[in-house]
Amino acid sequence: MSLFALESTRAWYKEETAIMNSCILNRDHTYKLCRSPKDCTKECVPCGTVKWCEKFLPKEKTVPDYYPEFLKEHLHRKVWRADKWPLGARVFIKPADRHKRFDGFITSGGYRKKKKGPYWCSEVVTFMNEWRYYVSDGKVMIAEWYQGDEVNEPDPPRLEFDLPDNFCGALDFGTLKTGQLALVEANAPYACGTERKTRFSQNGL
Repeated sequence: MSLFALESTRAWYKEETAIMNSCILNRDHTYKLCRSPKDCTKECVPCGTVKWCEKFLPKEKTVPDYYPEFLKEHLHRKVWRADKWPLGARVFIKPADRHKRFDGFITSGGYRKKKKGPYWCSEVVTFMNEWRYYVSDGKVMIAEWYQGDEVNEPDPPRLEFDLPDNFCGALDFGTLKTGQLALVEANAPYACGTERKTRFSQNGL
């Protein structure tokens, strides 16, 4: 039986409510409302926000790896880690040390909206459509469109390459103006909620 640990202060948010409703329909699952990890047992699976889930993890497990080595050939743009603010360059920037320390954004080239480092920097590109692929043990379980052509919401392209057997998480891919399918970013296997209606299963599920 799965025991989900939900943050009590978010009991009526849509994600937590969906889990509670699922537990009502599926007797193999149950949930517990907790104020802190101290209220939970080791059998509990934390579900909720990034901040909530990371309270259960050692610090070294919470450092984001948005551009993993095994997906570098699928970036199709320059991406680098930096400790200094990219003055004089217009780049897309995200915090490199912690999830959600600030939201990613495109810099102006000056000091406007400057944040504390370290950073992940990326050349600015335009994604025509974006999809999220949910991966468990190297297998794509479900994929869904979440941004781009809002009229047609195109189905996710099949990923024509293998993923490491031990990888779990959510991969965001998008099509560039060149037509190339490029990695937007990789997300940790927690707090990666659904973006839109699921449209595709690469694993035949």
